[in-house]
This record gives sequence, C-alpha cells and structure tokens, in this order.
Amino acid sequence: MKKVLVVDHEKCNGCTYCMLVCSMAHEGVVQRSRSRIQVFRSEEKVFFVPTLCEHCEDPPCVEACPVGAISKDSETGLVSVDEDACTACGVCVDVCPYRAVRIHPERRVAVLCDLCGGEPLCAKACSVMKAIEWVDATPEALRRRSKLAESRIEALKSVLETW
Repeated sequence: MKKVLVVDHEKCNGCTYCMLVCSMAHEGVVQRSRSRIQVFRSEEKVFFVPTLCEHCEDPPCVEACPVGAISKDSETGLVSVDEDACTACGVCVDVCPYRAVRIHPERRVAVLCDLCGGEPLCAKACSVMKAIEWVDATPEALRRRSKLAESRIEALKSVLETW
C-alpha cells in the first residue's frame, strides 16, 4: 500500500531532531540550514510548525516551473527535481504554500523532501512526539493529512507575520 507523511504541528515540541537527521542524510553534515525540512516557531504563541514537501495532489511547483524541472511521479506521488534542468530561478520557492522548497546554496538547484527513498528519516526521528508520521495512505489518513496540512498553512502564515 502507498504511504504518506502526516505532519501534526500541534504535536511538535520544536526539538528539530528531524532537521538534523535530514541534513545528515542528504548533505553529510548536521546543520539545520541544510535540512529539507524546516521547523518555524512562533515566539509569541510558543508553537512550532514543521514544514516539508507535501507531495501535493496537484503541486503548484510543478505547474509554475518555467523549465519543467519539477515533476510528479503518477505511480508513487513523489514530487522531484531534475537537477540538470533546474535553473534555480526560485519560482517554485515562491509558489509553495508550505515553504518547503529551497535553493541549494552551492549546487544552485531547487531541493525538496524526497521521502528518503521511501523510509523518511524525519518520521523515524519523531517517534516519541509523532508530529511526523509515515503511515499507510488509507482514506482516513489522507483526510487527516489534508486537514492537518490546511491547519499548518494557517499556522505558518501566523508565524511568518511575526518575523
């Protein structure tokens, strides 16, 4: 059965361990700024918002990419970047409602969550709080994921207003 990441920002305690394991897995360094997941925090309201690629049903980044470097696999649902085609124009960064795409500082290409080849390390790292879970894509899980994603967009807007 297909699996999906379900992210519940209300369970996040801001430890950023997900970011550290992501940066190590993808960049070979333990450095939050190199992670493909970010955890935004609200100083005023004291809450955290983990953001990563949702591999949207209809990804705005795919539609917006002027060179067709971003695509979605119809079988797996994975959104990915063709690094050879990417021009690092940043349009994908601008259209992502999750702020989940960034331009790699050295390689100058868009990067986003690749689900660690089917075993997302961020979900394993969050095994205690369960703010990030890798679950079977049951109808119930997909409804929950969609509802939580909408909630995270609103929470993220709230956090970014205070920056």
